[in-house]
Parts: sequence; structure tokens; C-alpha cells
Amino acid sequence: MPVAATKAKPTTAPFPAANVEQRIRDFLAEEGAMQATLHGASVASSGTGGTVGPQPVIDSLVVVSLLIELEPIVGCELPEDLVRAGGYETVEEVVQHLMPQVQKRWDKNRKEKK
Repeated sequence: MPVAATKAKPTTAPFPAANVEQRIRDFLAEEGAMQATLHGASVASSGTGGTVGPQPVIDSLVVVSLLIELEPIVGCELPEDLVRAGGYETVEEVVQHLMPQVQKRWDKNRKEKK
């Protein structure tokens, strides 16, 4: 007796949260190491990357570059207005601020493709 063919619903992949978060952390670690080298300090001795005066540890230009790195993972453009003006003090701040923003953009992109 033949089995009736069922039409499977297309599955949508879940938001790649673990990949996005890991890339954020890796990118910022690489950036911190590069900045420490450029400023003549080691990552270990600079602690949070070292700053002069009230400047943020992770400036908005670095985070815009990070968004470009995330675009292939999420499969859509991530506009620079996702970045908080003035930068971030810690990697954790970047993660906490960007993850929901990137997921929202990813969700929107998925809905537009349907």
C-alpha cells in the first residue's frame, strides 16, 4: 500500500545566537589585542583595553566593523544605527545591547523573504 506523500512545512532555522555571540566576543578580543599592541601594552596588563580619559573602551567605529563581520552569519545587512552612540565600556555591554538588535533584524529579514 503506497504511503501518502505529505507536504512538509518549510522549516526556518532558529536565530544563530551562539554563533553571533561567539563572533562578537572573538572579534572584540582580536580588536582589543590589536589595540593593546598598537598602544604598546599587552592585553593582560591593559585589563579592559586601556583608555585615556573618559573615552569608551570599545568605540562605535569598532562595533560598526563588528556588524559587517556579523552580516554573513545572519544573512542580512546590519545598519550602523544598531550601534549605541558613544561606544561601550565592556564586551558584555556590546553583547547585551547588540544581541536583541541583531535578532530583531534577523527576524525581520526572515519575514520579508516569505
